[in-house]
Amino acid sequence: MPPHDVPRWEDIDPNDIDYEARDENPTGHERTLRSLRSQIDSTEAILRRYLRELGVSTSGDLARVSIPTHVQYRDPFAFDRARRAHTAQSNLRSRRQYFCQVYAEHRRRKQKTETSNSG
Repeated sequence: MPPHDVPRWEDIDPNDIDYEARDENPTGHERTLRSLRSQIDSTEAILRRYLRELGVSTSGDLARVSIPTHVQYRDPFAFDRARRAHTAQSNLRSRRQYFCQVYAEHRRRKQKTETSNSG
């Protein structure tokens, strides 16, 4: 799927997605989306904890929060915490990107099925 067809994470409301296919129109992506949503939620919780341990503000998008260099050298364990936080941010970005790709395919199949059902 071309990148311009994939919605951005900020444009998707994960709470509006029908993860259970209650509309009797499953696309086959519901379980994947539900699993990815769970992974994203747990990664965000872990990242919040790491950032809180470092004393970094968690306001805004967690995947883009900047960790100041001086914080990494504050104590012997801060560097490891910062490394884990950077890894969690990378994981969060990649999971969100994959979620967006699967969601785009899910939405495309929904529209295709609805069009064929209405015709």
